[in-house]
Amino acid sequence: HNPYSRPNYLFAVRMHMPAKTSQKGFSMVEVLVAIVIISIGVLGLVAMQGKTIQYTQDANQRNTAAMLTNDLIELIRGNRSAVIGPSGELLSSSNYYKAASGAFPTAGEASCRTTTGCTAAQMATDHLFLWTQQVRNSLPIDNATLATFIICRDRTPDSEACDNQGSAIKIRVGWLSRNTDCPTNTPCADDNLVDAGNRREYYQISFEP
Repeated sequence: HNPYSRPNYLFAVRMHMPAKTSQKGFSMVEVLVAIVIISIGVLGLVAMQGKTIQYTQDANQRNTAAMLTNDLIELIRGNRSAVIGPSGELLSSSNYYKAASGAFPTAGEASCRTTTGCTAAQMATDHLFLWTQQVRNSLPIDNATLATFIICRDRTPDSEACDNQGSAIKIRVGWLSRNTDCPTNTPCADDNLVDAGNRREYYQISFEP
């Protein structure tokens, strides 16, 4: 036994041990990949926020159209003699009515704001004029869209036409919306008069006065 062989053995073992390595930080490729992933996430959040704002605006406009329509319904019910005849049936003609190709009153009836008062027909004209001003102030709208409004006697609530029959009055209100994906079963048409990027949406309801 050689007493000096042990140090040589240990030395040989030390020579064959793998050297320890240390790594600190991230490589450039890892940093770039992280930046790309974060950028995609941020872009997705921005796009989702934009869509959320758009859908919120569209919902608000639809609610506004519904409230305006309800206001008009209450005006008509408060002046029933302008739409109901002596026999209790809807009149075939009324100052409240407006066809798709017709126009709204361009002026109110001053006599309706005097002590002498005005007739039911004059009050209908005054109501419709003031209501139109309220629509202009509440919805994004242009003259071409306003011309598509409908207020008529009709017995087909699901259609856009008016047959001047039945016991119900149909009201259709439209506005300009930037939502290019119009809701299902909602009449939408490209608007080429003011802004080709806008579209029209409608709120339609039938009621019995």
